[in-house]
Amino acid sequence: MSQKEREIIQLGLQTFHLNLENNHYDAISDKLINDFEEKVTELKTKQSLDLKGDGFAELMEIHFLEKKMFAISEMKINYAYKQFEIHLKFLITKAYKEISEKKLHQWSNVKSALKTKGIDINKISDYNNINDLRNLNNSIKHSQNILDDEKLNIKEFQNKLELSYTDLIKFYNRIQKSSLFFLKSLANEIYKGIYEFEDAGLKKIE
Repeated sequence: MSQKEREIIQLGLQTFHLNLENNHYDAISDKLINDFEEKVTELKTKQSLDLKGDGFAELMEIHFLEKKMFAISEMKINYAYKQFEIHLKFLITKAYKEISEKKLHQWSNVKSALKTKGIDINKISDYNNINDLRNLNNSIKHSQNILDDEKLNIKEFQNKLELSYTDLIKFYNRIQKSSLFFLKSLANEIYKGIYEFEDAGLKKIE
């Protein structure tokens, strides 16, 4: 690696956290959920005041609105992990030119790649939350029932026979900042490995 390349990567690692985009999907999804919640409240009020009818039309609309809110909440999880994954791959491949992005499609390969650089991913800040996000993302994409996934050990889902959209939102709100904390911590470890440790070694040789 040339001196110029080292300096470019060094600057990138020092300022990486400044380039982490906000999750713009949050504003869109939160407004949708808020609008649907207001509609559900309106329908329930209408249902309770409708003494002559059976309230079936309102009940059916409430059911579909709740399904929509669950789907939106799932998409919040999927989008959050995809955004994290994009930044993670960018960080690793820009810091280590010899690591191909294709090798990082599986989490086990991410762990192995970082291990070769002396980084234990389990010790990176907020690792457990990121792992929960990863497992939940995979479960949403591949499982018919999230609660059937034995890999999940999420406290918001404990002792639940059925999940509601609010359970997903509670989980999301708890781990919302974890992606930023993890990536900042990882960037710091990469920086130390490339610059502080290597430079210290070079000084010893001198």
